[in-house]
Amino acid sequence: MNNKIRDIPAGTVSKSLRSRRPLPKRGQIKSRIAANAFQSIVSVISRASSKQRKHPRT
Repeated sequence: MNNKIRDIPAGTVSKSLRSRRPLPKRGQIKSRIAANAFQSIVSVISRASSKQRKHPRT
């Protein structure tokens, strides 16, 4: 299994890394995760509150 990794030329790996978008700066990934989590929480709360308005309790 290790032989497969060794058979790949070094130039192939560096070219594939260069063709991708640049690495994010420090903190960008965490802020994106936090923003997605916040959006999910707001969405759940919004759905829950809209369901309560449609079906008032008597």
